[in-house]
Amino acid sequence: MMNLLSDFPISMISLFAFLIILAAMLVRSLTGFGSALISIPLLSLLFGAKYAIPFIMIYECIIDIMILAKDKGGLKRDTIRDWPMLAAALVGIPIGTEVLILSDDRLLKILIGSILIIFSLLMLANLGLKLKRSTFSSATTGLVGGLLCGSVGMPGPPMALLLSSQGLEKEEFRRMMVIFLTAIDFLTFGYYILVGLVDAEMLIFSLWFIPAMLLGFLAGSLAFGRVSEERFRRLTLGITLAAGAFLLWSTWG
Repeated sequence: MMNLLSDFPISMISLFAFLIILAAMLVRSLTGFGSALISIPLLSLLFGAKYAIPFIMIYECIIDIMILAKDKGGLKRDTIRDWPMLAAALVGIPIGTEVLILSDDRLLKILIGSILIIFSLLMLANLGLKLKRSTFSSATTGLVGGLLCGSVGMPGPPMALLLSSQGLEKEEFRRMMVIFLTAIDFLTFGYYILVGLVDAEMLIFSLWFIPAMLLGFLAGSLAFGRVSEERFRRLTLGITLAAGAFLLWSTWG
């Protein structure tokens, strides 16, 4: 299970994992997405990508429920409106999961690092994309999100790019991201269990880091509305850009 930092004491690796999960869940609670962008590249350095991807999905599903329980406004309306996105995601998840199963760890790290760098640069450049919200664009977003979630555990980038082009208020952006990610996370998690990527040993190990998830959720909830949105967005994307670059470097290091 241990990877790049396998020479470190177990207690130090556990501390790194605790801090990574805390930071990732803080970002997710505050912005509605981004936890996988931070946690997966860093946890891949600790545990390997094939373990880190299904492992973090456990916390993603739990925090999805916590955020939705806190923000119920518009839930039914937005879920009905985005059915093409969710239906297309159902097609993408099994295909993406097969990529995860068949790929070696080095290839997965290259894929994750490349996706992070491309997405971060697009969002930081703020190119003013104007994508029409249609059945086709929603279905395409869902399909790509399903593929990315199944293969590298990161369905957020295509959805974030689509919504950021709509000029939404941050509350609506956050709610739409959470609805999409909740559906796709649970579908992927169920499929991971079905194919054996998540087992009892992983579930037991994940219990050690539940406090990190809870602390991240509380910190993000308290910070929501009090932090400069643009500054925090750039900081988060800067972190994901650096994480992606470091992950690519580690494959050749």
